[in-house]
Amino acid sequence: MLVTDYISKDFIPPKLNQTVGHGLELLKEFSLTHIPVFEGLGFIGMISRETLKEYDEEVRLSELREFGEFFYITENGSLLDGVQNFHNHDANILVVLNAEHQYSGLLMMDDVISGLSTMPFISEPGAIMIVEVSQKQFSISEIAKIAESNNARIIGLFITGYREDKIQIAIKLISESLVSVGETFERFNYTVLFKFFNDEKEDLMKDRFDMLMKYLDI
Repeated sequence: MLVTDYISKDFIPPKLNQTVGHGLELLKEFSLTHIPVFEGLGFIGMISRETLKEYDEEVRLSELREFGEFFYITENGSLLDGVQNFHNHDANILVVLNAEHQYSGLLMMDDVISGLSTMPFISEPGAIMIVEVSQKQFSISEIAKIAESNNARIIGLFITGYREDKIQIAIKLISESLVSVGETFERFNYTVLFKFFNDEKEDLMKDRFDMLMKYLDI
């Protein structure tokens, strides 16, 4: 899941001597939130859609360099690093720089989502259960034991959030009796917040996936 496997070279970043109008055309053509601007191979920054729209189309991008936001990702980063950057900067495009901090390519949010969708946690069939427990009690080995005691197989898990002294964990598993798994969690002082089941009906699966994404705020 390295960034280097998903670098896009289809997009040609604008230069400082090009116009705001050219930048706006790129935003529209590629459905971008920002455009990266370079001076030679040197990265100047990311100029947002909102900033570009405030200026006349004939204005040179060099006049907007002070508005450049300096965020990027390196070649040895992971797709999860990309997700964090997209979220932190409300962006759908990232510049990828090499070890010498020179331009290597771009990382697009759509490509990252496509890459993450191949992870077993997303692509493998199974049910997703979101549980909550005190941070002091949180133990991956205990969660595994609870699942295995009900003949369930865990495909993956990750922390979805914190609430005061509680921690919330999403667990994807395969089980013939998800009800018994949930009951066992509750006996061990876990609160089962949500359960998302697989269903052969595509519409129901889409609705439940949308519910999960809304809950995770993705």
